[in-house]
Amino acid sequence: MNDHAARWTTKVLATACGVLLLLLVVQYAGLGRGVRWGGAAAEEDEARALPTIDQRPLQMPAAGAYAAIDAHPLFNADRQPSPLDAASADDAAPPANPLNVQLTGVIIDEVNHVRVAMLLDKARNQPVSIKVGMPLEGDQAAWTLVELKPRVAVFRNAAAETSEVELETAAAAAKSPANPRGGGKMPAPAARTPAARNEKSDASAGDLAKRIEERRRQMREEAERNRANVHAPQTDKK
Repeated sequence: MNDHAARWTTKVLATACGVLLLLLVVQYAGLGRGVRWGGAAAEEDEARALPTIDQRPLQMPAAGAYAAIDAHPLFNADRQPSPLDAASADDAAPPANPLNVQLTGVIIDEVNHVRVAMLLDKARNQPVSIKVGMPLEGDQAAWTLVELKPRVAVFRNAAAETSEVELETAAAAAKSPANPRGGGKMPAPAARTPAARNEKSDASAGDLAKRIEERRRQMREEAERNRANVHAPQTDKK
C-alpha cells in the first residue's frame, strides 16, 4: 500500500469514528425522544389503545344477591346454616362459679393512676391483689375488676353481670350477719378497729398505773416503819 492510499484510509476511519461518537452523544443527551412516526394519527391510535378508567362510584349489589350463599355456607361441611339459637343460649348462660371474695383493703393513688384491690379468695382461702381491669384467678377467672371506690369494688363477668363487694369492717359485720353482695357465705370476723384497740390499751395502761401507785404506797409505808424502828429507844435487858 502506497502513502496516498494509507492517508485516504486513515481519513475514512476517522470520519466513521466521529459519526459514531456523535450518535452516542445525541443518544445520551436524549435528543429526538419525543419524535413519533405518523404524526397526529399515530397519537390518536396510541390514546385509543390506552385503558380507560371508570369514574363512576362503586355500587354494591343488593343484599338479596347473596341469598344463595347465606342459605348454603361455603365453610360448613353439610352446606347448612349454623343454628343461631344454640349459640345465643351459650352466650347468655351464666358463669359456672359465682363471685366469692371478700374486700380487705383498697389502694388508690390518684397521682400515679394506680388502683389496687386487696381481696380474700374464699374459694381458695388465699389473699389476692389485682388492679382495675385485671381478672381473678382460678375458678373465678370469669370475673374482672372494672371499678374501684374507697369502700366498694365492682366486678363484671362474661355475661355482663356486675357484682359489688364492700369493704368489711367490724361495724358492718355486726349489723349484717350475711354477705349479700360478695357471695353466699358468711364473712370472716373482721379485725378490731383502731378505736377498740385504743380503748383496750387505755384500760390496760390505767390498771398498770394503779398497780404501780399501789406498790409505791406500800414501799413508802415499809420505809416509814423501818425508820421508826431505827429511831425507837432500846431498853437494856437485866
